[in-house]
Amino acid sequence: MRLLAVVAAFVVAFAAPVMAQEGFADNVTLTDGSKSVPNNEISYADGRKGTLEDFNGAVTVVTMWQISCPFCRKEMPVLNRLSAEMADDGVRVVPLSLDQDMSAITAHLDRMDWPNLPAIQDVDMLNGLIMSVEHFGRLGVVTPTSFIVDKNGKVVATVLGLVDWDGDAARGYLRSLAAG
Repeated sequence: MRLLAVVAAFVVAFAAPVMAQEGFADNVTLTDGSKSVPNNEISYADGRKGTLEDFNGAVTVVTMWQISCPFCRKEMPVLNRLSAEMADDGVRVVPLSLDQDMSAITAHLDRMDWPNLPAIQDVDMLNGLIMSVEHFGRLGVVTPTSFIVDKNGKVVATVLGLVDWDGDAARGYLRSLAAG
């Protein structure tokens, strides 16, 4: 059933209009909010398993990243700040690593000193793949790629590449979603 949805989304993705969030960044695209996050397995450093649906109830910034990605290394400190500074506003940062070695993920996060970013692995990279097909019409994930998800688990915006998460427009947009 999910495969059928992915194929349908792939077709629709090429016809969907692109609308940048005013004042946020040119690479932020609002969606129609009709697609939920996938429910494929994610893993935590402590061995727990879950899905992205576990974050329903909070506005989430789901960022696909990899240890080897130089642009990710530039964005992750900003996401670390965003996580710390917006937690009380009901915003969570979910750094979903596409790397498949949890010990390498945790070691990298520790070495870089990003204490507000939990080690979360996208098992078999399925969540990233599904969201990339549904929202970009791509069969691969470019890193960094972020998805802004409302409290109901609906993807409301996509970000391909780096964005200024410290900016007033970004934080204002996230606060408005959390308040709504």
